[in-house]
Amino acid sequence: MNCRLEADVLRAAEEDRWTDALRRHVAECADCEAASAVARWMHDFSRVDEREHILPDPAVLWLKAKLLRGTTGVERAAKPVTLFQMIAYLAVAGGWTALLTWRWQALTLWFANLNPARAIAESSATGGASLSLMFFLCVLVLSSITIVVAMHTILAEE
Repeated sequence: MNCRLEADVLRAAEEDRWTDALRRHVAECADCEAASAVARWMHDFSRVDEREHILPDPAVLWLKAKLLRGTTGVERAAKPVTLFQMIAYLAVAGGWTALLTWRWQALTLWFANLNPARAIAESSATGGASLSLMFFLCVLVLSSITIVVAMHTILAEE
């Protein structure tokens, strides 16, 4: 099937070291002639790197895999904390919504009467809708909780 000298012909073509005996053989053998014609070109072609993205160093890939495995573990461990933060944000937003809804009329009246002289005159004359001590206590508590949740989120990211 194949010529017994084909391997020698391929090596000679690749290294460009021909003997007279191999040149005569190539002239007589069609298989070796075809092999010698493409051998040098195939050798040069095999060394051409035409990939768009050259593969990175295996050590870099190994290091990235180790880092990502650690990151995945951290994300899995932080999931309950993140869920708690979301619930805390919803609770704080609900608290502010309830507080503002509860005292909305008194707040609008209070903002309308921010003029100190007018506020004193109306409150002593009517004794009407005013913001109670309970309202200010709720504002203080909700403000404190909001700050604690915000600080926890900021510090947890670092």
